[in-house]
Amino acid sequence: MPTLSPRRLSRSNADMSAETRTKTIAAAIASLASLGYAGTTLSNIAQRVGVSRSALVYHFESKNALMVAVIDALYDQMGSSYRAALDPGMTAGQQLLAIFEISYQQTRSTEQMALIELLLAARRDEGFRTEVAPTIASRDRIFQDAWHVLIERYGGPRERLDLIRDFAVSVFRGITICRCLGTDADSFERQNALLRQLLIDALK
Repeated sequence: MPTLSPRRLSRSNADMSAETRTKTIAAAIASLASLGYAGTTLSNIAQRVGVSRSALVYHFESKNALMVAVIDALYDQMGSSYRAALDPGMTAGQQLLAIFEISYQQTRSTEQMALIELLLAARRDEGFRTEVAPTIASRDRIFQDAWHVLIERYGGPRERLDLIRDFAVSVFRGITICRCLGTDADSFERQNALLRQLLIDALK
């Protein structure tokens, strides 16, 4: 039987750790969306991944540490979605509209529901909020800066466009929650159309 050199073995272990980490974050996101923050534990995540709880703690020393990694992953996924939707050939106005559309599409996602669970948990749990607030704030700032770059390219009214963006974020998060409750989907489409028209009017 062939044996692995120490270098090959080390690389295999590193690859395995990265794979386990990725699976763990995905399992945590699924658990948050289906069971909520309170129902998401290291034990049930370990069960979803197919590893022992002690093996999970090897990668993430605590639930809070895992949740910080989940928040980073969720923001990374959102950033990738926005970048994929923004064709370089688009005007700044078209890109602003595309951001609204991809944000609306995300209201259907497990990832968005998981993020809302984490935001609500941070509101209720001061210790958790203290640990995750810097990550959330820094990630939100990146999106805000990118939004302002587009506004400056377009030359639109920054204060009004910022207000519409904040309003849209509130509506989209509300839609995400309402989807879980089985609310009429046609209403979501009308709300999205209204938000889109508000943005179009502000861009004139």
